[in-house]
Amino acid sequence: MTKDLATSAEGNRPFEWGSGEEADSIRTMSSQELSASITEMLKGRNLEEGVWVFGYGSLMWNPDFIVEEKLSGEVKGFHRRLCLKSIVYRGTPDYHGLVFGLDQGATCQGMAFRIAQENLQSELQKVWEREMFAETYIPTWVNVEAKKKIISAITFVINPEHEHYVPDLELEEVAERVVRAEGKCGTCHDYVQNTVKFLHQLGLRDPVLEQLLTLIEYPQISVNCK
Repeated sequence: MTKDLATSAEGNRPFEWGSGEEADSIRTMSSQELSASITEMLKGRNLEEGVWVFGYGSLMWNPDFIVEEKLSGEVKGFHRRLCLKSIVYRGTPDYHGLVFGLDQGATCQGMAFRIAQENLQSELQKVWEREMFAETYIPTWVNVEAKKKIISAITFVINPEHEHYVPDLELEEVAERVVRAEGKCGTCHDYVQNTVKFLHQLGLRDPVLEQLLTLIEYPQISVNCK
């Protein structure tokens, strides 16, 4: 079990997301502005049953907020992609890593988490501090197909206007970044491995990520397959 999965298994020890000098160097939203963003996101919504949040990366295996219920599911119209520079959590300003964003097109399998109504204010603030402090994502309502029902959930779609958005990277360049980059939360390699392992635990697959890990771990196979 890798360090990140071990942390998750021990009960999601609290982590100060969006804090510290590194995060402050790219921060664009204060805690008050994040809170206002949440209020705007929830406007006009029925909150009696709480709110669902859809995770497709580290949120799946380390949500780090109080969860009332969780279901695996699929979102159509977006796909998981290593398309966001990470200079804090999985890389540094000197050598950035890559983390996931939801980009346009295809589908994405992941995990939906329900936050109970009584915990909405505190737990959504944690999520926003983690995902939105630098506005690299756009919070978006999506439909999650889960166990023959449709769940309306908040997820975080990549902000294509952000300077850290890196579309259309060659797989070899992605692989090099994943192998070499390390940040405040550990290595980029662990981040990708944990995501694939968690998907496998759910009986789900991500062929692109599996191809990436094969390229990293068995480069001679990848060369021979070309």
